Amino acid sequence: MPAFASDRWEEAGSGAVAILPVPLKSNGINGGSLVCAEQRWTMRLRTDKREAFAPNLPSKVTIDGRAREIEAEQTATSISIPITFEFVRAIKAGARLQVSVGSGADGLSAAFALRNSQRVIDAVAPRCSPIDMSPYVNVALAQAGPPADQANKLLAKEVELFRTATTATPVLSAAIVERGGGHQMLFASLCGSAWYYGRSGCTLFGYARTATDTPWREIYHSEGMSLYLDPNASSDNWPELVTVPSTGETEQMHWAFDRERYALRDEQIAKEMTEPLRGTMTP
Repeated sequence: MPAFASDRWEEAGSGAVAILPVPLKSNGINGGSLVCAEQRWTMRLRTDKREAFAPNLPSKVTIDGRAREIEAEQTATSISIPITFEFVRAIKAGARLQVSVGSGADGLSAAFALRNSQRVIDAVAPRCSPIDMSPYVNVALAQAGPPADQANKLLAKEVELFRTATTATPVLSAAIVERGGGHQMLFASLCGSAWYYGRSGCTLFGYARTATDTPWREIYHSEGMSLYLDPNASSDNWPELVTVPSTGETEQMHWAFDRERYALRDEQIAKEMTEPLRGTMTP
């Protein structure tokens, strides 16, 4: 017997919206959708109308027995739960989704099948609006020119390690940022292997020096990222960095210079991170 449309995930008529099926069982939750805007996913659940409600409350999202507690926002008729890219991947691969919000007599809950979720999410994801990076200055890396020549010298050992491990030569790109007073920054990426460098297939290095006749020293290292500078924030003449992962996870990460090198700002560290953000393992 053919399945009804309501027992599986569906695409909305427009936008990056995946409509959840009718709940398998529920208490106060009537349905919902998974919505993407500015590369951030949110689960929006429709609820019975409530006269009294708190704007924020705890929730728990469970996929095939794997649970995570997340702070939710609510109105009189809806609940919004931010969903990480890690959980979006789990939803696509899973069989059953359970959501519980609040506790006690006022608690709400629902369970949803995940049938067809991967196809639908993959179909609507390209419609998601891009993240707004207009407040920041993009650092555009290039494969040729003086910055790349300098980076080739600084990363000669890393390139050799890559060749030994993969028998290939990585693609190097670089840029130099002038900070005035002789202060310079050099950023360089090596790309060529997801097995070697992680899902992005790249690694990103940052170097700094305080005068043109002093040596470069490493101040930053991460997996491949899109890199920006914050023109309104700096420490010791070194600007704060803003990075966005190049593998779809577009949570902005803010880095501040901390005496010797860049580190994630405290509020960013406090957020849930699904991947290591510093250091790339090499053989």
